[in-house]
Amino acid sequence: MKDISTHRDEHDPRILIITLNRPAARNAMSATLVEELLSVLEGANDAGAILLHGAGRGFCAGSDLGGLAGMSANGREAFEALSGLLARRIMAHPRPVLAAVHGFAIGGGLTLAAACDIVVTDPDAKWSLPEVPIGLFPAWGLEAVSLRAGRPKARRLAWGIDTLSGEAAFEMGLADMVSENPFAAALALASRLAALPSPQAAAVKEYFAATRESEAADAHANRLFLAACETAEAAACFLKFGSK
Repeated sequence: MKDISTHRDEHDPRILIITLNRPAARNAMSATLVEELLSVLEGANDAGAILLHGAGRGFCAGSDLGGLAGMSANGREAFEALSGLLARRIMAHPRPVLAAVHGFAIGGGLTLAAACDIVVTDPDAKWSLPEVPIGLFPAWGLEAVSLRAGRPKARRLAWGIDTLSGEAAFEMGLADMVSENPFAAALALASRLAALPSPQAAAVKEYFAATRESEAADAHANRLFLAACETAEAAACFLKFGSK
């Protein structure tokens, strides 16, 4: 692959590590990078957990503006739609997806991280959505930002009012944890998640992939519970506690 690299963790091969590998371009999202990420995710159902991070000085600086500048209007529309599909595929993927953010998560880098299930950031990382101040608009991923931070804070970010440190991103809800070594911290969490029974871990992903309210939320959770009850892990659990 050209713009990303992948490997299994040497200590826990259940963990698939995906590296955004365009360090000279601050890991800006090219069309190739987005297509490669989608392809890897499609074939990653055998992983226990997936860890996404960036090579070089930071996580991701958003869309490759040089590439966008050379596209037609139709090309830009297609690229941004593909990027949005990537975020939705991450949110809907049956395996836990973690992001380790160092240096910066800017523009599409912020929305890409926000789409992940668990986000670990270094305290000094720069988080921002600079599109509107430079005459553009965050074309995808704002739903994930809103789900994490809430609509009022997401709106401030979208206007470009707030540039956040990693600590501030954690306080806002964009990140789940702050660590001086976000990759190591995310890897440790990935190992814990990879050890979970796969059907049950996937049920958590499915439940939180869509917004439901009240009775509908409980009904959906009940369906997932009944499906989980049919697994070998649940049978072992019932056997253990039923014998007491």
